[in-house]
Amino acid sequence: MKKFPKVLCLILILCVISSISLFFAYANNEKKKETTQTEETKAEVAEGTEVKKPKVSAEKKASPNELPKVPAEWDVMIYLCGTDLESDGGMASNNLEMIKKTIPDDRVNVLIQTGGTKKWDTKERIGIDIATDKIQRWSYGEDGFILEDELENASMAKYTTLSDFIIWSNENFPARKHLLIIWDHGGGSSKGLIVDELHDNAIMGLEGLERALKDSGVHFDLFMTDACLMASLETAQAIQPYADYLIASEEVLPGLGSNYAEWLQSLYEEPECGAARLGSNICNATQIMYAEMADDGSLKGLTFSTINLSKIAPVAEAFEAYMEEAIALIPDPIAFGKYLNAVSKTDRYQEHDMWDLYDLARRGRNGGISKETVLKLENAVDEAVVTSVRGSYHPYSHGLSAFITYNGTTEKLDRFARTCKNPWQLAFLDAVSLKWDAPEWACEVAGEIPQLMPELYTVKFETENSEDNSQQYIHIYSGVESGGSICYEIQKFDEKYQEWHDLGQCEDLKLLDYSDNTLTYSADFTGKWPAIGDRFLHVTTKDIQGNTVLMQASVRLPEINTEKIMKLRILADYPEGLSNQIQEETEAGTEGEHIVQYQLAGLWDGYDSSTGLSDRNTYSMTDLSGLQMEICTPVYSNYLKKIGDMRYADPMTVDLSLDVKDTTLPAGKYRMRYSMSDMLDRTYTTEFVNFTWDGRKAVFEAPVETEEENNTKSVAW
Repeated sequence: MKKFPKVLCLILILCVISSISLFFAYANNEKKKETTQTEETKAEVAEGTEVKKPKVSAEKKASPNELPKVPAEWDVMIYLCGTDLESDGGMASNNLEMIKKTIPDDRVNVLIQTGGTKKWDTKERIGIDIATDKIQRWSYGEDGFILEDELENASMAKYTTLSDFIIWSNENFPARKHLLIIWDHGGGSSKGLIVDELHDNAIMGLEGLERALKDSGVHFDLFMTDACLMASLETAQAIQPYADYLIASEEVLPGLGSNYAEWLQSLYEEPECGAARLGSNICNATQIMYAEMADDGSLKGLTFSTINLSKIAPVAEAFEAYMEEAIALIPDPIAFGKYLNAVSKTDRYQEHDMWDLYDLARRGRNGGISKETVLKLENAVDEAVVTSVRGSYHPYSHGLSAFITYNGTTEKLDRFARTCKNPWQLAFLDAVSLKWDAPEWACEVAGEIPQLMPELYTVKFETENSEDNSQQYIHIYSGVESGGSICYEIQKFDEKYQEWHDLGQCEDLKLLDYSDNTLTYSADFTGKWPAIGDRFLHVTTKDIQGNTVLMQASVRLPEINTEKIMKLRILADYPEGLSNQIQEETEAGTEGEHIVQYQLAGLWDGYDSSTGLSDRNTYSMTDLSGLQMEICTPVYSNYLKKIGDMRYADPMTVDLSLDVKDTTLPAGKYRMRYSMSDMLDRTYTTEFVNFTWDGRKAVFEAPVETEEENNTKSVAW
């Protein structure tokens, strides 16, 4: 063996000594750092400050030396703008509670941004204290909800707030597939979605949503609106470049929204699940939830669909062709009247501005739209809608709607024009709107747009009493027979307060005659009215499907809200059908009893007065059990010509034995009028006519004419 030269041995010894010196220097330095950090921590504890900090700041980037995170299978990003849904009803907390019940899997990232509400119920219910004066970002995993980031307060309705959340989620929690959920109010294609009650109830339009998705730079496998009225062609077109599938509701979405506990757990158990399958799971799980809750009102009104956005371009193209043909009918009043009549019963949602596209297409076939165009639109919708669940309130729902209005305000139409991408749809709205013009770009495509003459579709009518004054007839000469509707309203005079109490409306009329283009109706007033016990209800009609009428009665539940008037939902089933067939007049008492069967279907909050949007707070009868409920009766003012104050009956305790029955009204002084709508959704009312009711028979007074009035009315409101 050769020996190493002395010089090499000396160099080797020096290297060893140097390495030992460096090791002790590094160890000493680390000990100093640890001591310093311990002292800082002690100081923080002494000052009472929280030691735990958000893991990642919006500004902070991962160190280049840190190992990159292994991408998860899915990012589930929930943009949770609580607004009054949370501050008044704890609806956002309900869904967070559902999430807490799941058993997470680290192959699925769940990320939540919170803001936009005055109050959170989460501290008591799920153990996390969400701030109202900050934007906060949370993750959910094996350790529960973890605060990951905190920012200064900002409007959740601002597109930059949304895009920043998406960017942050994608950078700090990478995944192969992405689901974005917008949780809040929705108002349809014109009004938009996401309402921030901390920033003057600001609302994000669809153009803002589109900008946010574009600026984020993230492509979504699945985009979901846990909000009302957003399953529209306009929503689909806005997000189509940035997402593969859309999940949304055509109708108002019930308060609990989606079934997070069910579908999120299924995703944890099958993280390799594809977007289309996950979308179907979400829709089906949500329907199952309301069925298992026995929330009949929410279940029957539910619509939820998954839409393949790669198939949305053919839908838009077919709908443009449909609108073009509808516009071509306008110059011929008879042809367009036939069209309006044919589509008048199309399945529509909430304010009747959102129309189901498939149902509109199939009804248009009988209104002058060509068979080819109808089939093209029907087939395109069928191809695009992957899954569609619908309750019995909406038997003609097919999962995708579009915005159409005959008498929208200029403000509403201007908002819609900023969103709409279909020139012929805008041209149609221009044609039927007297005070609004479509934007120039749409006119360049559509050319000269014909203008509707609404006076040709105006309802003309007159009233008269029967010979024995036991009822009042209404003769209608145009309008209603071509697709409009008619009901009658009843008010009772209260001797104690010397005021009229409004009992609401009834759809049950007798069609007595139809000849020479004239309809003659009489109110099928039997002296009975819906009541709970001896408390008569103020009822209005929300929807009619066949022989079933969905009614709403005004009530107040002080334990839920001391000020808000809510809507008790009632299903009225007419086994023999509504009295809308031509029939012979008979003497009182000779006809069989007209029995109506009622079913209580829960409670709905109605409209949000601050935003003008539909409220999502709904309650089943089981939810209400044990609470105190007051029947509300609106007071009608002769001076204001409208509903004024409200009278409240003595409270009753809600239980499952409560039922609604037709009950004979007490003898006294009453008055009645007819209310109609024409094919263009304009409303008409006759003058009130007084009558007395002795418990068995009504006697109507002769209508009083003023100098300004004549016997034929044609004034639209």
